Amino acid sequence: MMLTDDDYDLNDQLEPEYDVDELRRQAKEAGFDTRGRPVWLAADVAAVFPDADAVNTALRKLIAAQNQPIQLS
Repeated sequence: MMLTDDDYDLNDQLEPEYDVDELRRQAKEAGFDTRGRPVWLAADVAAVFPDADAVNTALRKLIAAQNQPIQLS
């Protein structure tokens, strides 16, 4: 659906205030890892983990456990 806005232009570029490189620089300075891939957790799952490191640690343990040979007793 095309917008009916008079100044709509298919060749529009981002406005200067949306400088993506600057936003990444600011995020890195604030301590955010900008190389990651966002994943949305369900609220009940997110409530269990205090931060991204806790989620990654749990997932790495799960991956390691799945890669272990099954011990039959």
